[in-house]
Amino acid sequence: MNRVFILLAALLLSACVGGARNVPPAIVYDFGLPAARVVADGAWSRLALEVRSPSWFDSLNVDYRLAYEDPLKQREYSGSRWAGAPGLLLAQRLRQQLGTASANGNTAVDCLLRVELQEFSQIFDSPQQSRGVLQGSVSLIDAKRHLVAERQVSIEKPAATPDAHGGVKALVAASTELGLQLADWLATLEKNNALKACRSAQVVTAR
Repeated sequence: MNRVFILLAALLLSACVGGARNVPPAIVYDFGLPAARVVADGAWSRLALEVRSPSWFDSLNVDYRLAYEDPLKQREYSGSRWAGAPGLLLAQRLRQQLGTASANGNTAVDCLLRVELQEFSQIFDSPQQSRGVLQGSVSLIDAKRHLVAERQVSIEKPAATPDAHGGVKALVAASTELGLQLADWLATLEKNNALKACRSAQVVTAR
């Protein structure tokens, strides 16, 4: 009898191990190669940048919503994930584009560019049509914690395919567009002499 139990246990263990081996590994996405700088070197080296996001954005899930069915429900792809929290990946991309410093413990800066991320997901308008949506607000704060300027951002990029890969590419494109818009915004503020508290060189865009 004991031999029967041992044999059954061995068969069950073998089945579990075999099933685990059949599960394909998750596809991991990041933002790809470093983004090209869109301002002159050193233009905003005295500007720190941080991205804040809701706690649920700390997950590595690649999220999507079905606007045609239930837009209030946030869903996630089971076989795909981000290499890091979306907010961290976005901050890295924006620093690459703008040449800004990190806000973590950096005291050698004059102003803080803060991005408040509110939406970063793939939105399906139909089963075959979707878009990457990036929404939030941006604030420029001087060394005395005074608000210098602020603006809302809402960027959408169409997804080429109705899957995680298409959604990721659309969201990366939206993130890159955000960097271009911020470069233009900072250049306009500089031109209008609105950045006296931020001792940076004049921003020169390369669009």
